[in-house]
Amino acid sequence: MNHPVLYPMQLSPVCRSTIWGGNRMRDCFGFQTRLENIAEAWMLSARDDNPGFIVNGEYMGLRIDRLLQDAPQLLKKGNTDPACPLLIKFIDARDKLSIQVHPDDAYAKAAGCADPRGKTEMWIVLEASMGAELIFGTTQAFTQDQLRRAIEEGTLETLMKRVPVRPGDVFYIPAGLIHAIGGGILLAEIQQNCDTTYRVYDYNRRQADGTLRALHIDDAVACSRYFTDAEIDDLRYERGDRSSLADAAYFHAELENVRDSRTFSVGEDSFVSLLVTAGAGVLTHGDTDYPLRAGDSYFLPAGMGEYHVRGTDGAVTLILSRT
Repeated sequence: MNHPVLYPMQLSPVCRSTIWGGNRMRDCFGFQTRLENIAEAWMLSARDDNPGFIVNGEYMGLRIDRLLQDAPQLLKKGNTDPACPLLIKFIDARDKLSIQVHPDDAYAKAAGCADPRGKTEMWIVLEASMGAELIFGTTQAFTQDQLRRAIEEGTLETLMKRVPVRPGDVFYIPAGLIHAIGGGILLAEIQQNCDTTYRVYDYNRRQADGTLRALHIDDAVACSRYFTDAEIDDLRYERGDRSSLADAAYFHAELENVRDSRTFSVGEDSFVSLLVTAGAGVLTHGDTDYPLRAGDSYFLPAGMGEYHVRGTDGAVTLILSRT
């Protein structure tokens, strides 16, 4: 495809259900599904296992991953690799998630993971019940032997650093940091396009069929490490822009609250993921208006140029992510 059409492409959510999932996304965003709950909604998913579909315009009905196979330059000018580097999600944790960790690029490659990259991610808390908390690393440094012994002896939770959360909190989670989302939290997640998770501990919960969920202790121990807050902060702003949510090696993310009309631009160096987290508005590109509602996701292709956003009946809140 030599000359693809450049316009804001609205994407369908890819909903997934788990034992810890809730149903806030039905209430907050109006997502419809026959699933028992909506634990995750993959809002930008250019993956062949769980692909999002384009629901408007020239490419309506086409899977976003297949469009990128035909036109990888939509990710950035001159690009020939159709693999989208980012995966954008909403996550609704009615109950706490397992204590887990993700590999970095080197470990994922050496281990022969299905996804050939690691998983560094970031959370933006949208809603949190009273008393909600998450696990964000450990309270002290540890060796692999100490971590394994804590898992085997059932004392792992005593090493975890628990952090209370409220809406608006942001957490940057480098690959290798042990973490877990607590119950009662709705958040947006920006991450490398990787679905590799090593469960360290899952509170001995049983699935619908009565079995325990699988743990991945050897891999988890091998790729886990201790991070200081300063180390995490340096990685979060590795490229220097501390006015943003993150300006890291793998992605740049900004939070925008728009009431009056504002102008943005998508350059040729990267696509932009536009995720609406609250409010309502209108995106104008050229002579066409595109509605913005809480829960909407748009893929803005590289080189699309200027677009304008205004809130309607108040402000519209956006997370803008790019590589």
